[in-house]
Amino acid sequence: MIITVVLLSYGSLITAFSLTKVDFVLNDCNCDNNRLFTIAMTADCDKKLCAASFEFTYDKSMFEFRSAKVSDNSSKITYNELEDKVKLVFLNADGININNGECIFTLTFKAVKSGTGYIDFFVSDCVDSDINSIDAGKCTSAKITVNSKSDKNSSDKSNSSDKTGKSESSGSKSERKKAEETTSASTYDEIGQLNSFDNPNTRLLIIGIALGASLIAAVMLAYNIFKKIKSNRNKRKNSPDK
Repeated sequence: MIITVVLLSYGSLITAFSLTKVDFVLNDCNCDNNRLFTIAMTADCDKKLCAASFEFTYDKSMFEFRSAKVSDNSSKITYNELEDKVKLVFLNADGININNGECIFTLTFKAVKSGTGYIDFFVSDCVDSDINSIDAGKCTSAKITVNSKSDKNSSDKSNSSDKTGKSESSGSKSERKKAEETTSASTYDEIGQLNSFDNPNTRLLIIGIALGASLIAAVMLAYNIFKKIKSNRNKRKNSPDK
């Protein structure tokens, strides 16, 4: 009987765990050609988000990646632009509250060709503040409309075939949807920012990945070491010897 109760309790926990998912939305943008534009990644879940891994894909003939920036000072990111994608790891040691759909970071691109394109993404290795893995739920790609100053009518005509395009997927790959276009502030192109690797959390993540550990293990290791270092610093500050 005890075994039956344990099994039922375990099954209930698994069921509850599987129902917890985090949704991600990369917002749409309408901008002019040869301008920088910034789009926000929004996450929504009743759990605090501690870590997640992202892969962004897009038409490089239309967009050039420039930089990524966290929206909260307590969060850290590391990113790497590859030939066909941009990889990004998000980390927040204490977990960021996203139960009202919060922006966790922003991406900046330069528009280099007029038309309509999408910035798709794949998300994995989501971890909550209790160091439990959580599934990625609905993920929505960003629709980017780039206006041509010289021939806007031609640009609108070429875009008409793309307005209903969708990429159906399940799990953690983003999908495209027909949506109203939103406007985001844009500026003239400047020198793109280089990501800083001086942050201890960033170095820990890179070391963990380089050693061949899975990304989820690297994130958890970085989290635990970060908390230990922080705890030791607090102990030294409160030491009566000082």
